[in-house]
Amino acid sequence: TQSVCVALYWVRDMGHPYHRAKVDLNAQQNHITGGVLECETGEVLVVAEGGEKAIKRYTRLMTVRMKWKGEDFYEEEEEEEEDEMMEEDNGNDGEEETTTKVPRNKFNPNNECELIWTGMAVKRAFHSFMFQTAANSTTARKILEAKGVAHYWDLAAGHYERKVGYGANGDEGALRFRLGD
Repeated sequence: TQSVCVALYWVRDMGHPYHRAKVDLNAQQNHITGGVLECETGEVLVVAEGGEKAIKRYTRLMTVRMKWKGEDFYEEEEEEEEDEMMEEDNGNDGEEETTTKVPRNKFNPNNECELIWTGMAVKRAFHSFMFQTAANSTTARKILEAKGVAHYWDLAAGHYERKVGYGANGDEGALRFRLGD
């Protein structure tokens, strides 16, 4: 059969390099196509396409194994106050060494990842796994529309609205109607 398994994940914050590297590396190792679509308004959608076993492993990574809140990484920071700042050489080759302090990226303590949807598709919509940023929700939908999977963004936007409490367009006081409630 030529069908492919697809999984969609919603992530609150994908800004930390640890998360970006882990998501990308495991996608490459499992031969998963798709990508991470980050919207400047705060929505992050991870699309994963692959075989059934690969998607199962990737789902376990995203929902169970990944340290989204940085639980085990806080111990190092408590040992020394200087761990918050990394020293970086500014490129002077002279005798006196001057270093500048650069703040380390902090983990978001409210970070989380949820599986939005999983299912089958007739064929792959993506050729590789990539990261992409969009200015707003409309642009993000257009990016996926070019691949023929705009409905993935509709699922993510609906999930984001229910999770965060206001519409994807930022209308905090907008009326929301949901069927079945």
